[in-house]
Amino acid sequence: MPQILRAIILMIIGVLFFTFVDIFIKFLSHDLPIGEILIVFGGGTAVLFWLMMVRANEAVFDRKFFHNVIVLRCSGEMIGVAALTTALIHASLSIVTALLQTMPLILTAMAAIFLKEKVGIRRLTAILVGFAGVLLVIRPNVDGFNAYSLFALLGALGLAARDFSARIVPRHISIAGLSFYGSLSVVLTGLIFMLFSGGWVLPEGIMILHCFGLIITGALGLWCVSTAMSLADVSAISPFRYVRIVFGMGAGVIVFGEHLDIPTLVGSAIIVSAGLYSWHRERRLVQET
Repeated sequence: MPQILRAIILMIIGVLFFTFVDIFIKFLSHDLPIGEILIVFGGGTAVLFWLMMVRANEAVFDRKFFHNVIVLRCSGEMIGVAALTTALIHASLSIVTALLQTMPLILTAMAAIFLKEKVGIRRLTAILVGFAGVLLVIRPNVDGFNAYSLFALLGALGLAARDFSARIVPRHISIAGLSFYGSLSVVLTGLIFMLFSGGWVLPEGIMILHCFGLIITGALGLWCVSTAMSLADVSAISPFRYVRIVFGMGAGVIVFGEHLDIPTLVGSAIIVSAGLYSWHRERRLVQET
């Protein structure tokens, strides 16, 4: 099998696993406080990245990790995961998945602002059009507007900052180390939430299975995406991240009985199209330089 095809398949499987993560979070939200969910997820993925660092003979506690990029990674992780989990608990999976697709557009804006990357009028227009699609999805001026859907946008902003840290990380800091400290920050966020959300709930029965499902699918998703990005050019496989909107909306309808209306579908299509166009322009500019 050609390497690029393997990378594409792994990317698609990876985003499928991330959809299962969202599903398990919604299942657990009926029985566990949000802080405990964050601790389970952050602790489980921290163990994964710790094992990766041990396997690579990399010191877990090293002065090199006292770096501004670690602060950015942890801040983005804390804001993104906390906001996204809040949105998943209180809003529909379909809406949250659609709004998460704004991440590439936010990353483009961050690169222009903080890295002084040149963003032409076409990519700027794509960003504006994409956020017009956001307005169609959330429709803040109609009855039934769920304010918690705005947490999905805040989550996208935080996770974009997290991914942005990977673009500016110095070479002496590994992605595994960066991700390990990001996962620890999720645990810290969960502990902070627990201070305000009451006592612990001891998982039992089906809850234990959902906790293991959350950790395992999260770990497998991270492994698949990381492996895919190591097998092929990132720009070649990035568009396949958007298949998550199909999985997310499908799960919303099939698992949770959500209803997809025309404005939500049209807005989602606009967001994805704007993101794909922005990616296409960026890749073309790289090839020309």
